[in-house]
Amino acid sequence: MNEFSVDESMSKERRGPEPELESAGQMILERGLRGEPSPFWDQATWTEHNATELLRRTFDNYDGGTGNFLFKLQGQLEGAETAVIVLAAELMTLTQLPLVNVRSDTKQDHIELILSWANADTQIPEEVLRGMKSSGAFNGGRGYSSRKWHNFVWLARFVLKVRAQPQKVLEEALAGPDAFGAITDAVDDRIQGVRFAVEYMMWPNFFEPVVSQNHRKLLLEAYAWEIGGQSGSDQRAIARDLAAIHKIHNSKAGHRVDWYGELFINDWLRKSSTQAGQRAWLVRQQQGSQQLLDDWLDRGEISLQATHLGEVEAGSALPLIQRAVELGYVHVDYAERKQSAHAFHRFLTLMGVGDVVFTRRGDELFVGIVESEVHFVADEPAHLACGVDWQLLELPADRAGKLVLGIFDERGPIVDATAALSDLTVFLSETGEVEESGELEIPIAQEPATQPELLPDIDEAFAASIHIERDQLQELVEMLRIRRQIVLYGPPGTGKTFLAGKLARFLATGEHSDHVQVVQFHPSYAYEDFFEGYRPSAAENGQLGFTLEPGPLRRIAAEASAEGNRNKPFFLIIDEMNRGNLAKIFGELYFLLEYRDQSINLQYSPGSTFKLPPNLFIIGTMNTADRSVAMIDAAIRRRFAFIELHPQEGLIEGLLDRFLQATGQPSLRADLLRALNLEIEGTDRDLMIGPSYFMGNHAESEIGLERIWKYELLPLLEEHYFGRFSRDEVRNRFGFSSIRKKAGKLVSRDEDRAVSALGSKLVTEEDLI
Repeated sequence: MNEFSVDESMSKERRGPEPELESAGQMILERGLRGEPSPFWDQATWTEHNATELLRRTFDNYDGGTGNFLFKLQGQLEGAETAVIVLAAELMTLTQLPLVNVRSDTKQDHIELILSWANADTQIPEEVLRGMKSSGAFNGGRGYSSRKWHNFVWLARFVLKVRAQPQKVLEEALAGPDAFGAITDAVDDRIQGVRFAVEYMMWPNFFEPVVSQNHRKLLLEAYAWEIGGQSGSDQRAIARDLAAIHKIHNSKAGHRVDWYGELFINDWLRKSSTQAGQRAWLVRQQQGSQQLLDDWLDRGEISLQATHLGEVEAGSALPLIQRAVELGYVHVDYAERKQSAHAFHRFLTLMGVGDVVFTRRGDELFVGIVESEVHFVADEPAHLACGVDWQLLELPADRAGKLVLGIFDERGPIVDATAALSDLTVFLSETGEVEESGELEIPIAQEPATQPELLPDIDEAFAASIHIERDQLQELVEMLRIRRQIVLYGPPGTGKTFLAGKLARFLATGEHSDHVQVVQFHPSYAYEDFFEGYRPSAAENGQLGFTLEPGPLRRIAAEASAEGNRNKPFFLIIDEMNRGNLAKIFGELYFLLEYRDQSINLQYSPGSTFKLPPNLFIIGTMNTADRSVAMIDAAIRRRFAFIELHPQEGLIEGLLDRFLQATGQPSLRADLLRALNLEIEGTDRDLMIGPSYFMGNHAESEIGLERIWKYELLPLLEEHYFGRFSRDEVRNRFGFSSIRKKAGKLVSRDEDRAVSALGSKLVTEEDLI
């Protein structure tokens, strides 16, 4: 067991990070433990009678009506003895002294207001005023602030516990932190935040100014190895272990370290989101006709109504829970039973201690940490419940980020929100100053990177490497940024697949070229091939079974959504897109192509939802000669930006000329292509031939060109013109020798025009002379 011995200097000089507020708290606590007159009055207030009376008025006569805490407290203390009112002022001071999110003048106003209810000469001593004006030690957040009544009741019970101790025990508590901790530990109440605050103020060089139980656990998990492991799980053991750890780090640093300083918070809090198995969950606070959030905050828990479930043990497998739901909820529709079974399974089995939970009421978002296992509560209405540390910031929902808010579009009372875990962790780590009674100054969550940040601009070197003008390529990038999915369409040989691959790999950058995946559609391709479906597999007993397997879209979407990948672009290239039955292949995914920020239930996974990540881009290719683009499903046309690649206009116009010029080769191939397409143009624009046929090494020789005509172009043209021209007509009209003659005439005509234009220019100049 690890022990932290208290030396004499500790009892002589109790100073921590905020000496003035600690001194103020110690003045109240020491006089109370000794039974001496109050700092605010000339008589003792820490008596059994005063504490009992205070509890009778505030706890036994609990006011659950409207109005703030002080308004209710005034009514409860009306007619009370002066000593009871002054004790109330002391306890209120102890709860507010260490807060950084309450202004000093607000603290003073609250205490002066309570003291004004007493019919006596009272005042706040200068030492306490200095403590109120200090910067504070921790941010209580809305969780701590919303528990004013609980904190107040705990402190009154603490006074009773103090008065029940023998004098020797009180002397030990004044002499050492462990004995003081024994008294606070004996107060039978699970509200821990104010306990940690009082322990810190009394012994700041031993107890940590960390009031979140989850933060204390995470600190211990991060550094317990430095003291040989955790000595125990109770609060006194945790406090001793943290003190020992702090002593080690103070010694290493040469000064008192701050656990919330940037160096340490990166260790124990921000990295907590990557703990093995840690998840995030949306738990809806409105269940049926009930609004549960106030009860959750008061009790420090979350719950799920389970009126007809029966006592199913935590950790039960889904089939067992489904059977219990089928038996207990026979009166509801089977679809609702299925959804309820999945919700119970998440709450009972998948959700664990340390997970992040959040909920929403109106425009406010509440975040907490699960701190105890799920248990069944038989009280009406029966429900499942688990403890939650809500001592965290209440966040305006409109500033929580699209990733977090998008979870609310998903159905069900319990939704897996692990995809938003990193964003939620940012909230948990922020401890900016917040005025308790004013506007919340909450750092805005980091949005997923926008498309201009995800995709780089086209540079001249890349444009030159594929012989396309930079500005035209940049237009493609802009369309990807806006629409996230585009289709490159055009006649055969226009380099659609080549351009899609080159562009995707450039935008993904060389470091992440593996972020590009290619799939080809065909007539037998289906949803089960593209997204997910059942595949035959061998079962453990040797029999044939079926398992749900992801397709290429689901796999790359999962990779793009993974932690660390969300600020990097991923590309799915769908080649020959119009050869598949698009409505059959995409199914319900049509919706996601248009609404990337929303999610849907899946055909084969109805218990879960799916959304296309914003950093996944889709590039399709369509051959207009294979099937007219005009026949494409209107739903697909609306969801993609269509960009034409045509030999005689747009992106690839003149591409072959630029390629030949860049490589220092004669223009014959470009001349042949122009002549061929001029001949085709009069019959069908979509049948024109692209430059890709003439850009290979085999096209550099006369023999190579003849082979291209014989084995590639003429068979293609014969198929295109089947029923319109005979085989001989196709060969006579589009054959190599015929097109070569026409290309020669075109060149001669162009040369004659150039000479004529030059001559006109010379004549004009001579006339001018």
